[in-house]
Amino acid sequence: MNSFNAEIAKALAATGAFDEEAALKLISVPPDTSHGNYTIPCFSLAKTLRKAPKLIAEDLAAKVQLPAGLSKVEAVNGYLNFFIDRGFLAKSTLDEIAAKGLEYGHAAPNGKVVCIDYSSPNIGKELAFHHLRSTMIGNSLARIYKAAGYKVERINHLGDWGTAFGKLIVMYLREKLPTDDATLNALTVKELNILYASFSKASKEEPGLEDEARAAFTKLEQGDEFYRKLWTAFRAATLKELMRIYDMMGVSFDHYTGESFFEDKIPAVLDELREKNLLVNSQERDVVMLDEFDLNPCLIRKSDGSTLYATRDLAAAIYRKKEYNFDKCLYVVDLGQALHFKQVFHVLKKMGREWYKDMYHIPFGVILQMVDGKWEKGKTRTGTASLLRDVIEAAQKKILEFINEKNPGLENKELIARQIGISALTFNDLKNSRLKDVRFDWDAVMSFEGDTGPYVQNAHVRLCSIMRKAGYTVPVADVDYAQLTDDAAYSLINILAKKGEKILAAVKDDEPSVLAQYALEIAEAAHKFIHEDRVLGSAEEKSRLFLVQSTQIVLENVLDLLGLFPIRQM
Repeated sequence: MNSFNAEIAKALAATGAFDEEAALKLISVPPDTSHGNYTIPCFSLAKTLRKAPKLIAEDLAAKVQLPAGLSKVEAVNGYLNFFIDRGFLAKSTLDEIAAKGLEYGHAAPNGKVVCIDYSSPNIGKELAFHHLRSTMIGNSLARIYKAAGYKVERINHLGDWGTAFGKLIVMYLREKLPTDDATLNALTVKELNILYASFSKASKEEPGLEDEARAAFTKLEQGDEFYRKLWTAFRAATLKELMRIYDMMGVSFDHYTGESFFEDKIPAVLDELREKNLLVNSQERDVVMLDEFDLNPCLIRKSDGSTLYATRDLAAAIYRKKEYNFDKCLYVVDLGQALHFKQVFHVLKKMGREWYKDMYHIPFGVILQMVDGKWEKGKTRTGTASLLRDVIEAAQKKILEFINEKNPGLENKELIARQIGISALTFNDLKNSRLKDVRFDWDAVMSFEGDTGPYVQNAHVRLCSIMRKAGYTVPVADVDYAQLTDDAAYSLINILAKKGEKILAAVKDDEPSVLAQYALEIAEAAHKFIHEDRVLGSAEEKSRLFLVQSTQIVLENVLDLLGLFPIRQM
Protein backbone atom coordinates (compact mmCIF):
# COMPACT_ATOMS: atom_id res chain seq x y z
CA MET A 1 0.00 0.00 0.00
CA ASN A 2 1.33 3.47 -0.88
CA SER A 3 1.58 6.33 1.60
CA PHE A 4 -1.07 9.03 1.80
CA ASN A 5 1.30 11.84 0.76
CA ALA A 6 -0.11 12.27 -2.73
CA GLU A 7 -3.73 12.21 -1.56
CA ILE A 8 -3.06 14.80 1.16
CA ALA A 9 -1.24 17.05 -1.33
CA LYS A 10 -4.23 16.91 -3.70
CA ALA A 11 -6.66 17.72 -0.88
CA LEU A 12 -4.58 20.72 0.19
CA ALA A 13 -4.29 21.95 -3.40
CA ALA A 14 -8.10 21.83 -3.67
CA THR A 15 -8.31 24.46 -0.89
CA GLY A 16 -6.35 26.89 -3.08
CA ALA A 17 -3.80 27.56 -0.36
CA PHE A 18 -1.09 25.14 -1.51
CA ASP A 19 0.41 24.19 -4.84
CA GLU A 20 0.16 20.37 -5.07
CA GLU A 21 3.82 19.84 -5.92
CA ALA A 22 4.99 22.21 -3.19
CA ALA A 23 2.72 20.55 -0.63
CA LEU A 24 4.08 17.11 -1.56
CA LYS A 25 7.62 18.27 -0.79
CA LEU A 26 6.61 19.70 2.60
CA ILE A 27 4.71 16.67 3.93
CA SER A 28 6.65 14.61 6.48
CA VAL A 29 6.09 11.92 9.11
CA PRO A 30 6.17 13.22 12.70
CA PRO A 31 8.53 11.37 15.05
CA ASP A 32 5.76 11.31 17.67
CA THR A 33 2.57 9.56 16.44
CA SER A 34 0.49 11.62 18.89
CA HIS A 35 1.08 14.44 16.38
CA GLY A 36 -0.44 12.40 13.58
CA ASN A 37 0.87 10.13 10.86
CA TYR A 38 1.60 12.95 8.41
CA THR A 39 2.23 16.63 9.00
CA ILE A 40 2.69 19.76 6.91
CA PRO A 41 3.90 23.19 8.09
CA CYS A 42 1.94 26.29 7.07
CA PHE A 43 4.71 28.84 7.70
CA SER A 44 5.49 29.29 4.00
CA LEU A 45 1.93 30.66 3.49
CA ALA A 46 2.18 33.42 6.11
CA LYS A 47 3.64 36.07 3.80
CA THR A 48 1.23 35.35 0.94
CA LEU A 49 -1.94 35.06 3.05
CA ARG A 50 -0.85 37.73 5.55
CA LYS A 51 -1.86 35.57 8.48
CA ALA A 52 -0.12 33.87 11.32
CA PRO A 53 0.75 30.23 10.53
CA LYS A 54 -1.33 29.14 13.53
CA LEU A 55 -4.48 30.77 12.08
CA ILE A 56 -3.76 29.46 8.57
CA ALA A 57 -3.50 25.90 9.92
CA GLU A 58 -6.76 26.29 11.84
CA ASP A 59 -8.59 27.63 8.75
CA LEU A 60 -7.27 24.82 6.56
CA ALA A 61 -8.17 22.17 9.16
CA ALA A 62 -11.80 23.33 8.94
CA LYS A 63 -11.77 23.52 5.15
CA VAL A 64 -9.77 20.55 3.84
CA GLN A 65 -11.68 17.47 2.63
CA LEU A 66 -10.03 14.40 4.12
CA PRO A 67 -9.03 11.67 1.62
CA ALA A 68 -10.35 8.16 2.19
CA GLY A 69 -8.39 6.38 4.88
CA LEU A 70 -7.71 9.44 7.03
CA SER A 71 -9.77 9.84 10.18
CA LYS A 72 -9.06 13.44 11.20
CA VAL A 73 -6.86 16.53 10.80
CA GLU A 74 -5.71 18.79 13.62
CA ALA A 75 -4.12 22.22 13.63
CA VAL A 76 -1.31 22.55 16.17
CA ASN A 77 0.97 25.60 16.36
CA GLY A 78 1.06 26.24 12.62
CA TYR A 79 1.12 22.59 11.57
CA LEU A 80 -1.61 20.47 10.00
CA ASN A 81 -1.48 16.97 11.45
CA PHE A 82 -3.29 14.16 9.62
CA PHE A 83 -4.31 10.89 11.27
CA ILE A 84 -4.84 7.56 9.52
CA ASP A 85 -8.09 5.63 9.99
CA ARG A 86 -6.65 2.50 11.62
CA GLY A 87 -9.44 0.21 10.48
CA PHE A 88 -9.08 1.42 6.90
CA LEU A 89 -5.31 0.90 6.99
CA ALA A 90 -5.70 -2.61 8.41
CA LYS A 91 -8.24 -3.70 5.79
CA SER A 92 -6.54 -2.15 2.76
CA THR A 93 -3.05 -3.38 3.73
CA LEU A 94 -3.86 -6.89 4.90
CA ASP A 95 -6.31 -7.57 2.07
CA GLU A 96 -3.61 -6.65 -0.43
CA ILE A 97 -1.08 -8.92 1.29
CA ALA A 98 -3.61 -11.77 1.17
CA ALA A 99 -4.20 -11.17 -2.54
CA LYS A 100 -0.57 -10.76 -3.64
CA GLY A 101 1.25 -13.01 -1.19
CA LEU A 102 5.04 -12.88 -1.35
CA GLU A 103 4.87 -10.35 -4.20
CA TYR A 104 3.02 -7.81 -2.08
CA GLY A 105 4.77 -4.48 -2.51
CA HIS A 106 6.46 -5.54 -5.74
CA ALA A 107 6.18 -3.29 -8.79
CA ALA A 108 4.78 -4.36 -12.14
CA PRO A 109 7.36 -5.04 -14.90
CA ASN A 110 8.64 -1.67 -16.14
CA GLY A 111 10.30 -2.87 -19.35
CA LYS A 112 13.73 -1.79 -18.12
CA VAL A 113 16.90 -3.91 -17.98
CA VAL A 114 19.63 -3.71 -15.36
CA CYS A 115 22.94 -5.56 -15.57
CA ILE A 116 24.55 -6.23 -12.21
CA ASP A 117 28.19 -7.30 -12.13
CA TYR A 118 29.04 -8.79 -8.72
CA SER A 119 31.23 -11.27 -6.84
CA SER A 120 33.65 -11.60 -9.80
CA PRO A 121 36.50 -13.45 -8.03
CA ASN A 122 39.81 -14.40 -9.58
CA ILE A 123 40.14 -17.87 -11.02
CA GLY A 124 42.80 -20.04 -9.44
CA LYS A 125 41.97 -18.92 -5.90
CA GLU A 126 39.39 -19.88 -3.32
CA LEU A 127 36.79 -17.33 -2.27
CA ALA A 128 38.16 -15.25 0.57
CA PHE A 129 35.97 -13.80 3.31
CA HIS A 130 36.19 -10.31 1.79
CA HIS A 131 34.38 -11.65 -1.31
CA LEU A 132 31.25 -11.84 0.87
CA ARG A 133 30.64 -8.10 0.44
CA SER A 134 30.44 -7.91 -3.35
CA THR A 135 28.67 -11.27 -3.57
CA MET A 136 25.88 -10.55 -1.08
CA ILE A 137 25.40 -6.84 -1.87
CA GLY A 138 25.09 -7.75 -5.55
CA ASN A 139 22.87 -10.74 -4.83
CA SER A 140 20.51 -8.57 -2.77
CA LEU A 141 20.45 -5.75 -5.35
CA ALA A 142 19.59 -8.27 -8.08
CA ARG A 143 16.60 -9.50 -6.06
CA ILE A 144 15.50 -5.99 -5.11
CA TYR A 145 15.67 -4.69 -8.68
CA LYS A 146 13.57 -7.62 -9.86
CA ALA A 147 10.98 -6.79 -7.18
CA ALA A 148 11.02 -3.19 -8.46
CA GLY A 149 9.98 -4.34 -11.93
CA TYR A 150 13.33 -4.62 -13.74
CA LYS A 151 14.57 -7.47 -15.90
CA VAL A 152 17.84 -8.37 -14.20
CA GLU A 153 20.96 -9.80 -15.84
CA ARG A 154 23.14 -11.27 -13.07
CA ILE A 155 26.75 -11.29 -14.25
CA ASN A 156 29.81 -12.92 -12.68
CA HIS A 157 32.74 -11.24 -14.45
CA LEU A 158 35.35 -13.82 -13.47
CA GLY A 159 38.98 -12.77 -13.26
CA ASP A 160 40.04 -15.60 -15.55
CA TRP A 161 42.64 -13.75 -17.63
CA GLY A 162 45.78 -11.77 -16.94
CA THR A 163 49.30 -12.09 -15.55
CA ALA A 164 48.07 -14.15 -12.59
CA PHE A 165 47.71 -17.08 -14.97
CA GLY A 166 51.26 -16.57 -16.14
CA LYS A 167 52.29 -17.02 -12.50
CA LEU A 168 50.29 -20.22 -12.15
CA ILE A 169 51.65 -21.65 -15.38
CA VAL A 170 55.25 -20.79 -14.49
CA MET A 171 54.92 -22.37 -11.04
CA TYR A 172 53.05 -25.43 -12.30
CA LEU A 173 55.80 -26.19 -14.82
CA ARG A 174 58.57 -25.28 -12.38
CA GLU A 175 57.19 -27.84 -9.92
CA LYS A 176 57.19 -30.38 -12.79
CA LEU A 177 53.60 -31.39 -12.06
CA PRO A 178 51.89 -33.86 -14.41
CA THR A 179 50.11 -32.37 -17.43
CA ASP A 180 48.14 -35.41 -18.57
CA ASP A 181 44.38 -35.03 -18.93
CA ALA A 182 43.53 -37.20 -15.90
CA THR A 183 45.71 -35.14 -13.56
CA LEU A 184 44.49 -31.81 -14.90
CA ASN A 185 40.85 -32.90 -14.64
CA ALA A 186 41.39 -33.84 -10.98
CA LEU A 187 42.99 -30.51 -10.04
CA THR A 188 41.51 -28.68 -7.05
CA VAL A 189 41.52 -24.98 -6.27
CA LYS A 190 43.36 -25.76 -3.03
CA GLU A 191 46.31 -27.02 -5.07
CA LEU A 192 46.21 -23.82 -7.14
CA ASN A 193 46.26 -21.76 -3.94
CA ILE A 194 49.46 -23.54 -2.94
CA LEU A 195 51.01 -22.69 -6.31
CA TYR A 196 50.13 -19.00 -5.84
CA ALA A 197 51.74 -19.00 -2.41
CA SER A 198 54.82 -20.78 -3.76
CA PHE A 199 55.19 -18.23 -6.57
CA SER A 200 54.85 -15.32 -4.15
CA LYS A 201 57.59 -16.73 -1.93
CA ALA A 202 59.91 -17.66 -4.79
CA SER A 203 59.51 -14.32 -6.61
CA LYS A 204 60.87 -12.45 -3.59
CA GLU A 205 64.11 -14.35 -3.93
CA GLU A 206 64.07 -14.42 -7.74
CA PRO A 207 62.73 -11.13 -9.18
CA GLY A 208 63.07 -12.56 -12.68
CA LEU A 209 60.11 -14.84 -12.03
CA GLU A 210 57.74 -11.88 -12.47
CA ASP A 211 59.11 -11.35 -15.98
CA GLU A 212 58.65 -15.06 -16.69
CA ALA A 213 55.02 -14.79 -15.58
CA ARG A 214 54.36 -11.81 -17.85
CA ALA A 215 55.97 -13.63 -20.75
CA ALA A 216 53.87 -16.72 -20.02
CA PHE A 217 50.66 -14.71 -20.07
CA THR A 218 51.65 -13.04 -23.35
CA LYS A 219 52.20 -16.53 -24.78
CA LEU A 220 48.81 -17.61 -23.41
CA GLU A 221 47.13 -14.55 -24.90
CA GLN A 222 48.74 -15.29 -28.26
CA GLY A 223 47.06 -18.69 -28.28
CA ASP A 224 49.73 -21.19 -27.23
CA GLU A 225 47.89 -24.54 -27.30
CA PHE A 226 49.66 -26.11 -24.32
CA TYR A 227 49.27 -23.02 -22.14
CA ARG A 228 45.60 -22.85 -23.09
CA LYS A 229 45.20 -26.44 -21.95
CA LEU A 230 46.64 -25.60 -18.52
CA TRP A 231 44.52 -22.43 -18.25
CA THR A 232 41.35 -24.40 -19.07
CA ALA A 233 42.12 -26.88 -16.29
CA PHE A 234 42.82 -24.11 -13.77
CA ARG A 235 39.52 -22.41 -14.66
CA ALA A 236 37.46 -25.62 -14.42
CA ALA A 237 38.93 -26.52 -11.01
CA THR A 238 38.07 -23.09 -9.61
CA LEU A 239 34.57 -22.97 -11.06
CA LYS A 240 33.71 -26.30 -9.46
CA GLU A 241 34.50 -24.94 -5.99
CA LEU A 242 32.85 -21.57 -6.70
CA MET A 243 29.62 -23.27 -7.72
CA ARG A 244 29.63 -25.29 -4.50
CA ILE A 245 30.02 -22.19 -2.32
CA TYR A 246 27.49 -20.13 -4.31
CA ASP A 247 24.92 -22.93 -4.08
CA MET A 248 25.48 -23.15 -0.32
CA MET A 249 24.89 -19.39 -0.02
CA GLY A 250 21.79 -19.32 -2.23
CA VAL A 251 23.54 -17.13 -4.82
CA SER A 252 23.03 -17.52 -8.57
CA PHE A 253 24.08 -15.88 -11.82
CA ASP A 254 22.65 -15.70 -15.31
CA HIS A 255 26.05 -15.31 -16.95
CA TYR A 256 29.59 -16.41 -16.11
CA THR A 257 31.26 -14.20 -18.71
CA GLY A 258 34.76 -13.74 -17.39
CA GLU A 259 37.51 -11.59 -18.81
CA SER A 260 38.58 -14.34 -21.21
CA PHE A 261 35.16 -14.21 -22.88
CA PHE A 262 36.05 -10.80 -24.29
CA GLU A 263 39.42 -11.81 -25.70
CA ASP A 264 38.18 -11.90 -29.33
CA LYS A 265 36.23 -8.64 -28.83
CA ILE A 266 39.23 -6.55 -27.80
CA PRO A 267 40.68 -6.00 -31.32
CA ALA A 268 37.51 -4.15 -32.34
CA VAL A 269 37.87 -1.87 -29.30
CA LEU A 270 41.50 -1.15 -30.14
CA ASP A 271 40.58 -0.44 -33.77
CA GLU A 272 37.85 2.00 -32.71
CA LEU A 273 40.20 3.81 -30.34
CA ARG A 274 42.74 4.19 -33.16
CA GLU A 275 40.13 5.33 -35.70
CA LYS A 276 38.95 8.02 -33.29
CA ASN A 277 42.55 9.07 -32.59
CA LEU A 278 42.17 8.30 -28.92
CA LEU A 279 45.02 5.82 -28.56
CA VAL A 280 48.31 7.45 -27.61
CA ASN A 281 51.66 5.71 -27.28
CA SER A 282 53.30 6.73 -24.02
CA GLN A 283 56.47 5.07 -22.70
CA GLU A 284 55.90 2.19 -25.13
CA ARG A 285 52.38 1.67 -23.78
CA ASP A 286 49.04 2.46 -25.41
CA VAL A 287 46.90 4.81 -23.32
CA VAL A 288 43.87 7.09 -23.61
CA MET A 289 44.51 10.55 -22.23
CA LEU A 290 41.90 11.83 -19.76
CA ASP A 291 43.42 15.18 -18.82
CA GLU A 292 40.18 17.06 -19.51
CA PHE A 293 38.50 15.06 -16.74
CA ASP A 294 41.39 15.56 -14.29
CA LEU A 295 42.14 11.85 -14.48
CA ASN A 296 45.36 9.95 -15.11
CA PRO A 297 45.75 8.28 -18.51
CA CYS A 298 43.85 5.00 -18.89
CA LEU A 299 46.32 2.22 -19.71
CA ILE A 300 44.96 0.11 -22.59
CA ARG A 301 47.86 -2.11 -23.64
CA LYS A 302 51.27 -2.82 -22.13
CA SER A 303 54.57 -2.64 -24.00
CA ASP A 304 54.59 -6.41 -24.57
CA GLY A 305 51.21 -6.18 -26.29
CA SER A 306 49.18 -7.76 -23.49
CA THR A 307 45.88 -6.21 -22.41
CA LEU A 308 44.68 -5.02 -19.01
CA TYR A 309 41.56 -4.81 -16.87
CA ALA A 310 40.50 -1.56 -18.50
CA THR A 311 40.77 -3.02 -22.01
CA ARG A 312 38.63 -5.98 -21.10
CA ASP A 313 36.11 -3.84 -19.17
CA LEU A 314 35.66 -1.61 -22.24
CA ALA A 315 34.97 -4.66 -24.38
CA ALA A 316 32.60 -6.03 -21.73
CA ALA A 317 30.64 -2.77 -21.46
CA ILE A 318 30.17 -2.51 -25.24
CA TYR A 319 29.12 -6.17 -25.41
CA ARG A 320 26.60 -5.79 -22.57
CA LYS A 321 24.97 -2.75 -24.14
CA LYS A 322 24.64 -4.56 -27.47
CA GLU A 323 23.53 -7.88 -25.97
CA TYR A 324 21.16 -6.70 -23.22
CA ASN A 325 20.45 -3.05 -24.16
CA PHE A 326 20.58 -2.19 -20.49
CA ASP A 327 19.01 0.88 -18.93
CA LYS A 328 21.45 0.62 -16.04
CA CYS A 329 24.69 -1.32 -15.58
CA LEU A 330 25.97 -1.70 -12.02
CA TYR A 331 29.47 -2.74 -10.94
CA VAL A 332 29.44 -3.94 -7.32
CA VAL A 333 33.15 -3.58 -6.63
CA ASP A 334 35.07 -2.29 -3.61
CA LEU A 335 35.77 1.39 -3.06
CA GLY A 336 39.42 0.93 -3.98
CA GLN A 337 38.48 0.51 -7.66
CA ALA A 338 36.78 3.92 -7.94
CA LEU A 339 39.51 5.43 -10.14
CA HIS A 340 39.49 2.44 -12.48
CA PHE A 341 35.78 2.79 -13.18
CA LYS A 342 35.99 6.54 -13.59
CA GLN A 343 38.64 5.97 -16.24
CA VAL A 344 36.68 3.28 -18.06
CA PHE A 345 33.46 5.30 -18.06
CA HIS A 346 35.24 8.41 -19.35
CA VAL A 347 36.99 6.48 -22.11
CA LEU A 348 33.54 5.30 -23.23
CA LYS A 349 32.41 8.93 -23.16
CA LYS A 350 35.31 9.93 -25.41
CA MET A 351 34.38 7.06 -27.72
CA GLY A 352 30.97 8.67 -28.15
CA ARG A 353 29.03 6.04 -26.21
CA GLU A 354 26.40 8.27 -24.59
CA TRP A 355 25.08 5.36 -22.56
CA TYR A 356 28.20 5.63 -20.38
CA LYS A 357 25.91 7.76 -18.17
CA ASP A 358 23.89 4.63 -17.40
CA MET A 359 26.88 2.84 -15.89
CA TYR A 360 27.45 3.02 -12.14
CA HIS A 361 30.18 1.88 -9.80
CA ILE A 362 28.51 0.58 -6.60
CA PRO A 363 31.36 0.84 -4.07
CA PHE A 364 31.54 -0.55 -0.57
CA GLY A 365 33.81 -0.41 2.47
CA VAL A 366 36.08 -3.05 3.97
CA ILE A 367 35.66 -5.67 6.68
CA LEU A 368 37.26 -4.73 10.00
CA GLN A 369 38.14 -6.87 13.00
CA MET A 370 39.29 -6.06 16.49
CA VAL A 371 43.08 -6.28 16.79
CA ASP A 372 44.75 -5.24 20.05
CA GLY A 373 41.79 -3.09 21.02
CA LYS A 374 41.44 -1.39 17.63
CA TRP A 375 39.24 -2.04 14.61
CA GLU A 376 41.56 -2.81 11.73
CA LYS A 377 41.38 -4.20 8.24
CA GLY A 378 42.63 -7.76 8.35
CA LYS A 379 41.88 -11.43 8.31
CA THR A 380 38.91 -12.80 10.16
CA ARG A 381 40.13 -15.28 12.75
CA THR A 382 38.31 -18.57 12.42
CA GLY A 383 41.08 -20.78 13.66
CA THR A 384 42.44 -21.25 10.14
CA ALA A 385 42.68 -18.87 7.17
CA SER A 386 40.34 -16.12 6.01
CA LEU A 387 38.70 -18.32 3.39
CA LEU A 388 34.96 -17.86 3.04
CA ARG A 389 34.29 -21.57 3.41
CA ASP A 390 36.14 -21.56 6.76
CA VAL A 391 34.10 -18.61 8.01
CA ILE A 392 30.85 -20.31 6.95
CA GLU A 393 31.87 -23.52 8.72
CA ALA A 394 32.75 -21.58 11.88
CA ALA A 395 29.39 -19.76 11.77
CA GLN A 396 27.55 -23.05 11.29
CA LYS A 397 29.38 -24.55 14.27
CA LYS A 398 28.43 -21.63 16.54
CA ILE A 399 24.74 -21.80 15.59
CA LEU A 400 24.72 -25.59 15.91
CA GLU A 401 25.89 -25.23 19.50
CA PHE A 402 22.88 -22.99 20.17
CA ILE A 403 20.46 -25.45 18.49
CA ASN A 404 21.87 -28.43 20.40
CA GLU A 405 21.26 -26.53 23.62
CA LYS A 406 17.76 -25.23 22.81
CA ASN A 407 16.30 -27.80 20.40
CA PRO A 408 18.55 -30.88 20.04
CA GLY A 409 15.85 -32.93 18.30
CA LEU A 410 15.46 -30.47 15.40
CA GLU A 411 15.43 -32.20 12.02
CA ASN A 412 18.08 -31.16 9.45
CA LYS A 413 19.78 -29.11 12.17
CA GLU A 414 23.15 -29.06 10.36
CA LEU A 415 21.55 -27.50 7.27
CA ILE A 416 19.48 -25.06 9.33
CA ALA A 417 22.55 -24.08 11.37
CA ARG A 418 24.49 -23.39 8.18
CA GLN A 419 21.65 -21.31 6.72
CA ILE A 420 21.28 -19.28 9.92
CA GLY A 421 25.05 -18.80 10.03
CA ILE A 422 25.25 -17.62 6.41
CA SER A 423 22.26 -15.34 6.98
CA ALA A 424 23.92 -13.89 10.09
CA LEU A 425 27.10 -13.11 8.12
CA THR A 426 25.04 -11.58 5.31
CA PHE A 427 22.85 -9.45 7.57
CA ASN A 428 25.86 -8.10 9.44
CA ASP A 429 27.16 -6.99 6.06
CA LEU A 430 23.92 -5.46 4.76
CA LYS A 431 22.47 -3.75 7.82
CA ASN A 432 24.62 -0.63 7.48
CA SER A 433 25.22 1.64 4.52
CA ARG A 434 27.39 -0.25 2.02
CA LEU A 435 29.95 2.58 2.02
CA LYS A 436 30.65 2.01 5.69
CA ASP A 437 33.29 -0.44 6.82
CA VAL A 438 31.82 -3.59 8.38
CA ARG A 439 32.87 -4.45 11.92
CA PHE A 440 33.10 -8.19 12.35
CA ASP A 441 32.81 -9.64 15.84
CA TRP A 442 31.73 -13.25 16.23
CA ASP A 443 29.66 -12.77 19.39
CA ALA A 444 27.83 -9.72 18.03
CA VAL A 445 27.18 -11.25 14.58
CA MET A 446 25.78 -14.52 15.94
CA SER A 447 23.71 -13.00 18.77
CA PHE A 448 19.96 -13.59 18.85
CA GLU A 449 19.50 -10.15 20.38
CA GLY A 450 19.97 -6.70 18.88
CA ASP A 451 20.20 -5.72 15.23
CA THR A 452 21.35 -9.11 13.97
CA GLY A 453 20.34 -11.71 11.42
CA PRO A 454 19.42 -14.31 14.08
CA TYR A 455 17.15 -11.74 15.79
CA VAL A 456 15.26 -11.06 12.57
CA GLN A 457 15.04 -14.74 11.73
CA ASN A 458 13.81 -15.55 15.22
CA ALA A 459 10.88 -13.17 14.62
CA HIS A 460 10.03 -15.12 11.47
CA VAL A 461 10.35 -18.41 13.36
CA ARG A 462 7.97 -17.17 16.08
CA LEU A 463 5.37 -16.18 13.49
CA CYS A 464 5.67 -19.60 11.79
CA SER A 465 5.42 -21.33 15.16
CA ILE A 466 2.15 -19.57 15.97
CA MET A 467 0.75 -20.58 12.59
CA ARG A 468 1.79 -24.22 13.15
CA LYS A 469 0.20 -24.27 16.61
CA ALA A 470 -3.01 -22.76 15.24
CA GLY A 471 -3.18 -25.44 12.55
CA TYR A 472 -5.17 -23.27 10.12
CA THR A 473 -4.98 -20.11 8.05
CA VAL A 474 -7.57 -17.35 8.20
CA PRO A 475 -9.55 -16.31 5.10
CA VAL A 476 -10.20 -12.61 4.54
CA ALA A 477 -13.92 -13.07 5.11
CA ASP A 478 -13.33 -14.11 8.74
CA VAL A 479 -11.40 -10.99 9.75
CA ASP A 480 -12.85 -8.23 11.91
CA TYR A 481 -10.54 -5.29 11.17
CA ALA A 482 -11.93 -3.33 14.12
CA GLN A 483 -10.06 -5.85 16.30
CA LEU A 484 -6.75 -4.73 14.75
CA THR A 485 -6.76 -1.07 15.74
CA ASP A 486 -4.94 -1.17 19.09
CA ASP A 487 -1.48 0.38 19.28
CA ALA A 488 0.56 -2.83 18.87
CA ALA A 489 -1.47 -4.07 15.90
CA TYR A 490 -1.63 -0.66 14.24
CA SER A 491 2.12 -0.10 14.60
CA LEU A 492 2.85 -3.44 12.92
CA ILE A 493 0.33 -2.90 10.11
CA ASN A 494 1.64 0.61 9.46
CA ILE A 495 5.14 -0.87 8.97
CA LEU A 496 3.87 -3.64 6.66
CA ALA A 497 2.14 -0.99 4.53
CA LYS A 498 5.52 0.55 3.63
CA LYS A 499 7.06 -2.44 1.88
CA GLY A 500 6.60 -1.11 -1.65
CA GLU A 501 8.14 2.27 -0.91
CA LYS A 502 11.05 0.60 0.91
CA ILE A 503 11.84 -1.49 -2.19
CA LEU A 504 11.83 1.61 -4.40
CA ALA A 505 13.99 3.50 -1.88
CA ALA A 506 16.54 0.67 -1.90
CA VAL A 507 16.68 0.81 -5.71
CA LYS A 508 16.97 4.59 -5.76
CA ASP A 509 20.16 4.53 -3.69
CA ASP A 510 21.35 1.00 -4.63
CA GLU A 511 21.26 0.39 -0.91
CA PRO A 512 20.20 -3.01 0.55
CA SER A 513 20.53 -1.57 4.07
CA VAL A 514 17.14 0.12 3.51
CA LEU A 515 15.51 -3.32 3.48
CA ALA A 516 17.76 -4.67 6.24
CA GLN A 517 16.61 -1.87 8.55
CA TYR A 518 13.03 -2.48 7.39
CA ALA A 519 13.38 -6.15 8.37
CA LEU A 520 14.46 -5.03 11.85
CA GLU A 521 11.41 -2.74 12.07
CA ILE A 522 9.10 -5.62 11.16
CA ALA A 523 10.81 -7.98 13.61
CA GLU A 524 10.63 -5.52 16.50
CA ALA A 525 6.97 -4.66 15.84
CA ALA A 526 6.09 -8.36 15.41
CA HIS A 527 7.75 -9.30 18.72
CA LYS A 528 5.88 -6.45 20.44
CA PHE A 529 2.54 -7.42 18.92
CA ILE A 530 2.93 -11.08 19.92
CA HIS A 531 3.93 -10.01 23.44
CA GLU A 532 1.12 -7.48 23.97
CA ASP A 533 -1.77 -9.03 22.01
CA ARG A 534 -2.49 -12.64 22.85
CA VAL A 535 -3.25 -14.50 19.63
CA LEU A 536 -4.19 -18.15 20.21
CA GLY A 537 -7.09 -18.60 22.60
CA SER A 538 -8.11 -14.94 22.57
CA ALA A 539 -11.52 -13.59 21.60
CA GLU A 540 -9.79 -11.90 18.64
CA GLU A 541 -7.92 -15.07 17.59
CA LYS A 542 -8.89 -15.13 13.90
CA SER A 543 -8.23 -11.45 13.30
CA ARG A 544 -4.92 -11.50 15.15
CA LEU A 545 -3.87 -14.75 13.50
CA PHE A 546 -4.61 -13.10 10.15
CA LEU A 547 -2.16 -10.35 11.09
CA VAL A 548 0.41 -12.97 12.13
CA GLN A 549 0.14 -14.79 8.80
CA SER A 550 0.29 -11.49 6.88
CA THR A 551 3.42 -10.44 8.78
CA GLN A 552 5.03 -13.82 8.15
CA ILE A 553 4.45 -13.42 4.39
CA VAL A 554 5.97 -9.93 4.28
CA LEU A 555 8.94 -10.78 6.49
CA GLU A 556 9.68 -13.96 4.53
CA ASN A 557 9.93 -12.01 1.30
CA VAL A 558 12.00 -9.20 2.81
CA LEU A 559 14.48 -11.79 4.12
CA ASP A 560 14.59 -13.37 0.67
CA LEU A 561 15.20 -9.99 -0.99
CA LEU A 562 18.19 -9.54 1.31
CA GLY A 563 19.52 -12.98 0.38
CA LEU A 564 18.80 -14.46 3.82
CA PHE A 565 17.24 -17.88 4.34
CA PRO A 566 13.73 -17.48 5.86
CA ILE A 567 14.10 -20.19 8.51
CA ARG A 568 10.78 -21.59 9.80
CA GLN A 569 12.08 -23.33 12.91
CA MET A 570 15.26 -23.47 14.94
